[in-house]
Amino acid sequence: MLIRTPVMVAAATLAAACAVAGTARAGTATATCGEGTYAYAGLGGRDAASGVSATIVPTALPTVRAGHVDGWVGVGGPGMGPRGADEWIQVGLTSVPNESQSSVYYEVVRPGHADVTRELRRAVRVGEAHNFAVRELAARPDWWRVWLDGKAASAPIYLPASHARWTAQAVGESWAGPTSGLCNAYAYGFTHVSFASARDGAWGAFRSFQPFQSRNYLLVRHSASSFLARSVVAPSRAAATLKNEQGGLTAAPVSQLPGA
Repeated sequence: MLIRTPVMVAAATLAAACAVAGTARAGTATATCGEGTYAYAGLGGRDAASGVSATIVPTALPTVRAGHVDGWVGVGGPGMGPRGADEWIQVGLTSVPNESQSSVYYEVVRPGHADVTRELRRAVRVGEAHNFAVRELAARPDWWRVWLDGKAASAPIYLPASHARWTAQAVGESWAGPTSGLCNAYAYGFTHVSFASARDGAWGAFRSFQPFQSRNYLLVRHSASSFLARSVVAPSRAAATLKNEQGGLTAAPVSQLPGA
């Protein structure tokens, strides 16, 4: 079962939680992440949105020591619901320990209901692209739906107090799990990143946005609507180090970079 805690944060919240790591180095052999660390690389829109969409592809096999890694699009966040309740919806790719491939999932958190995580597809291979979207129903304010590859993947979902209030995010994410150790490693390519304006419903690239780049992770912009979100340490190198550690062998030297 996927482990989920509140991770869907609005632009201001996520920006405050994720400091840009100017000291991160692509050549670092390994990196450590602290207990419970969340880390992000991606973009958050500043304008109210009625939808967000992106094509996401894993460009390398993820390496997950503990917790999970995700690449997703979504809206909402902690404290964004009625009377400050947590409320969000997101869809994308996820991977957990002992899984060499990704799965497609969506997640809904809303007040007065149990959190919902649904797996839509398993065994997504490296290089396998899928288009993900969440959209507010045009004739039903506060009602949202998940879309996968242009087809509806959920029933309409009521998210109170969301209409014309939420911003959109497209993000790579890692949760380090309950213990400190080797940082999780991933690489997600995002293309055709766009949002629908809550004002007129028009779709386009983020006009005003907050870049997210936590320590030990990188945001590599390619264009206004495409980027790579990845770990500083290549997933293949992280996998070799993790294998050594689990096999009781001497691990490669660890760069002591604190978690984000």
